[in-house]
Amino acid sequence: MTTPLLVKDAMHARAVTLFPHSTLTDAVVTMQELRVKRLPVVQDGRVVGIVTDGEVRRALPTLSEGLTPWAFTDRVGRVRARDIMRHPVLTVTPDAPLTAALRLMLDRRVGGLPVVDEDGELRGMLTLTDVLRAEGRAARLHWGAVDQHMTRGVVTVTPGTPASEAAATLKITRLHVLPVVQGTQLRGVLHEKDLTAAVDRAGATHGPTVLADQFFLNGLTAADLMRPPTGYVTESVPMRDALTRMLNLDVHGLPVITEDGDLLGVVTISDVIRTVLGESVGTGGATT
Repeated sequence: MTTPLLVKDAMHARAVTLFPHSTLTDAVVTMQELRVKRLPVVQDGRVVGIVTDGEVRRALPTLSEGLTPWAFTDRVGRVRARDIMRHPVLTVTPDAPLTAALRLMLDRRVGGLPVVDEDGELRGMLTLTDVLRAEGRAARLHWGAVDQHMTRGVVTVTPGTPASEAAATLKITRLHVLPVVQGTQLRGVLHEKDLTAAVDRAGATHGPTVLADQFFLNGLTAADLMRPPTGYVTESVPMRDALTRMLNLDVHGLPVITEDGDLLGVVTISDVIRTVLGESVGTGGATT
């Protein structure tokens, strides 16, 4: 019988932090350089809030305001972490079971938790990726193959589907991956993160607008934004290998195809989470 993993087995102990008086510029530079999406805010060693990339994006002025570089920098420099941080903060302790932390993240739809000791002092950071990497390294022979856990009720689009329609489909269904098919054959993969990046690039110079997806993706099709049909797995691939492939590609799901290239389903991060938690296979898509 394997020993259950604990939070301390997966967390990274050297968490990068902000102080309440840290500027928005500090947050942007730190997130950009370290490629992290959330930063605990600490005061006297204790966690008092957390700043995510979502709060940072909402607080940044848009280029469409016509600010000079001087005015833009001044505006950003006046915003402090305490002005935008989330509080109170969901936390977890080092000795908590890893599956309990995973369940908390899933139920509260957050991608990371500060790790604190009994006195509330910060000891590290645990992200969903940390959990999945730790679970992937552990012996989990009972996980089985992809076909035992994949989502079979697949939402798809064709190469000619308007990109705005694909974005709307992802938003309505709360999925993060859309196989692009021609008939039954996989032609490519649309990931929610790629559509979001396309909208962000266009919105950086234009600024916020109503129905941004439809506005910025107008004239583009799924074929314009899809990834080549190489990020997939076959049904007989071990579930652990599928997880490793998702982590390496930094995506939330992979199409599952036959040896002939016919689409069978998708395997998502949510499918992995259900596998880790010992839950039955569902029909939903990936979590955030």
